[in-house]
Amino acid sequence: MGNESVLQQNLDEKSEFQRLFQMYLLFEEKVERPNAEVVRNALESRCGKTDTVSPDDTLSSFAVEAYKVAYQEGELPAQVMMADVTPFKQETITDLERTQFWTMPDAEDVLQECHYKLLISDFMAAGLDYKSRSALLADWLEAAVSLFPTCKAVWIPSSGKLLYPSEVTDNPFEGAARFLQFGMNIRYFTIHGTEDSLIDSLGLFALGLPDVQYHFHTLDPNEVSQHAFNVAAYLFEAEVPVSDGETIAGLLDGEMAPDVQWPCRFEMSLIQPSREVMDVCPGEYAAGERE
Repeated sequence: MGNESVLQQNLDEKSEFQRLFQMYLLFEEKVERPNAEVVRNALESRCGKTDTVSPDDTLSSFAVEAYKVAYQEGELPAQVMMADVTPFKQETITDLERTQFWTMPDAEDVLQECHYKLLISDFMAAGLDYKSRSALLADWLEAAVSLFPTCKAVWIPSSGKLLYPSEVTDNPFEGAARFLQFGMNIRYFTIHGTEDSLIDSLGLFALGLPDVQYHFHTLDPNEVSQHAFNVAAYLFEAEVPVSDGETIAGLLDGEMAPDVQWPCRFEMSLIQPSREVMDVCPGEYAAGERE
């Protein structure tokens, strides 16, 4: 991991819980959108009973019975939406975001070839518990990718992750945890003018969960990245069981070791976008000022 460009920090950029979770399919050439019935069938094959709320080709929406949101008046199924194919401007993906495409070595070339985008999102789904919502998003993304064989890449703004369609199709996780494949990115930065590094997760904030953050020196960034992924996945799976001031197993010779305890505390992130993170203090390898 490594890149040479110096990026300016902008902590005015804040990230909050996403009422609408946006995902983009990117294409080289303009594609025809399948009609609402075809889309509904693709959803129904994954999620069970699905109704078309609006068949409009510019913005169609579907209600998925399996995912019910509780309101005062009763329950309503969550919905998903698909917009129309529109031109994609590559510069909407920032320089900072482009430094963090770890799973796609040829990301720049892929982006150069993408000229069209298709927005899909959830709708009236923010009231679901986060695991149900994650499962719905994964179902929807998988269904959409299956409908567009010419899709070149999938762009998830909240995680800053660019994926090959195959990474969506061959998701190594199951159930709600499929979200971790596309909805969370592990980022790596070196702090200019120092020997320090920063690794964080980006994306859990979109579900209302804290991301994780490590500010350190000397440790192997690949090992810290793996630790960060494991801890973030644990927060997701176990519904954030760690509280402020508790410790978790740290790294010893590259492995998670219960004998090494790293304290955790909740604070605002050091790197944009500004959001709540669980800062993991890696003992003697910690960098920066901590009270």
